[in-house]
Amino acid sequence: MVALPLRAGAHRPGGDARRVGPGPPFPGRGAGRGGHCASIAAGGRRPMKPSLRDFFDSMGDYLAEPGPESLAALYARHPGWEAPRERVSLYGGFVLGHVRSALDKVFPLTRQALGQDAWDDLVVAFTRTRPARHHELNHLCEGFPAFLADAAASRGLAPFVPALARFEWTDFAVFASLEPSPERVERLMANPTLVVLEHDFHLCAYVRARGAATSPEAGAELALLWRHPEQLKTLYMAATPPALLVLKMAVEGLALADVVAATGMAEADLRATVTRFGRDGLVLLPDDSDGG
Repeated sequence: MVALPLRAGAHRPGGDARRVGPGPPFPGRGAGRGGHCASIAAGGRRPMKPSLRDFFDSMGDYLAEPGPESLAALYARHPGWEAPRERVSLYGGFVLGHVRSALDKVFPLTRQALGQDAWDDLVVAFTRTRPARHHELNHLCEGFPAFLADAAASRGLAPFVPALARFEWTDFAVFASLEPSPERVERLMANPTLVVLEHDFHLCAYVRARGAATSPEAGAELALLWRHPEQLKTLYMAATPPALLVLKMAVEGLALADVVAATGMAEADLRATVTRFGRDGLVLLPDDSDGG
């Protein structure tokens, strides 16, 4: 199976996945974790004044669901506050718009699978969880797959939707990963941006078809997603025995000659397989390019 870009011009980021490379796609806390004082507490600086903390908390309540009622409640909580209501209302609309724009960009197939009405309702409900806490707007999308998983039963979502959302989020997480790819390696290595997703649907084929089918076929799948070290775009494939063998060689440091002896494969065939996955960027090849 040939590895393909997840989508043309992919520029989207996965928590909630088993990683082959070290470290998470993003450093620090995930979206929606910790409060506005988390960095203060971690840095040991003076705690925020109660009045200022109350103000930020009240702004958070307003931004979770901007509207006339929440705006009135915000001003009622701070008598004498003279900020123009029109400006605060506009700011609330900006935040809501940024949340929607980020979700629309990162989860196009999930939105398509849900339908516009259900999508709109879920975006509003997700905004109430106050996801827009990170300075990088796309980061707010990290918690959306888990949100869908929690809401699936009560909202009657199709079973594959949370897994599809996790797939699309991982696409962006892999692309935006801060894991550096070394220019040269001494031995065969797994791509440090590689993420392995396990789910109960054939999502790779579904994504490749751009969601043309009503739903993906049911069936266990290991999906491999990684950023190509030269093309700098997310590639993906359903794991195959050859791909897993080459990854095993990379992770465990197995020499090509030893694998040939253990498996009975022809050396030329195994070498060609290693080279192919090296060309795809799934593994990084040493200069001798023999995996040994």
